Amino acid sequence: MDWNGFTTTYAPEGAIRLGSWAAQPAARDQLDCRATISINNRTMSLHAKASGPIGAMTSMLYEIGAPIQIVSLHQRTSGDQVITFLLCENDDRQCWAAGFGTSSDEASINALIAGANRLLPGVR
Repeated sequence: MDWNGFTTTYAPEGAIRLGSWAAQPAARDQLDCRATISINNRTMSLHAKASGPIGAMTSMLYEIGAPIQIVSLHQRTSGDQVITFLLCENDDRQCWAAGFGTSSDEASINALIAGANRLLPGVR
């Protein structure tokens, strides 16, 4: 499999797209996260408080009808880029997804979006 085939398979563009992401420290060691997410060209502003960005994005995906669970997580760095690999699950179906970013948080959030697109193509 070449690189294009890998990214098309494991980091696909799909119905769910992340527009923006911001996180601020909140009380009790939590993060206050805000995002804009588009589903089939319908854009929503979302908000979640969680212990970290993965928890916040998982909550946001649940809120928009794209619930996924993380079964396994692996990360690697390549130069100045972080790659996150997630084994995601929904309704007893599993798939691997990949996300890329300049930080662990960015790569993880992108991997969650990729996992949702792989498990739930054409979300409502």
